[in-house]
Amino acid sequence: MSNCQDWVIREAMRIPYGHPKRTVKQACRKVLNTILSHWAYTCPINSLRILFHRWRGCHIGKGVYIGRYCFLDNMYPEYIYICDGASVNADSMILTHFNPFETWKNVFAAEVKPTVIGKNAIVAVRCTIMPGVRIGQCAVISSGITVEKDIPEYTICSLKQEIKQVNIRLLMK
Repeated sequence: MSNCQDWVIREAMRIPYGHPKRTVKQACRKVLNTILSHWAYTCPINSLRILFHRWRGCHIGKGVYIGRYCFLDNMYPEYIYICDGASVNADSMILTHFNPFETWKNVFAAEVKPTVIGKNAIVAVRCTIMPGVRIGQCAVISSGITVEKDIPEYTICSLKQEIKQVNIRLLMK
């Protein structure tokens, strides 16, 4: 455990589309990750949840709260950064990767991006933080929101429902 200011944030990277074959070492790491993730997901004690996620490779600062039933990315936990005093409340998801099948390669990139939650930020219940998002210091994310863009420091992000229609057939050609 180190100070958030000392962390070197990883660079985004492309990954192979779909589900490529794993080496034995990668497969063992995946099994261990799955076990630790399950323990953290259901554990009633915050300090143990934090410990299990740290063992998985997540960067978690001091005084962090992670609620029960939170899902932290299963494949690339080392791309998750939660700074000191931050709070991620129950049933929220923090994602770091998106890996569609190759059919979608003209529409979506298969990649891993670091997801950062700033110092003293609050992520309310049932939020989804998408890959590559940075939530600024002391920002507040209201419940039930999917965050797709960076949130500046000292900002409250609340729900604004908007429906956008896109002709997806044109994008797939």
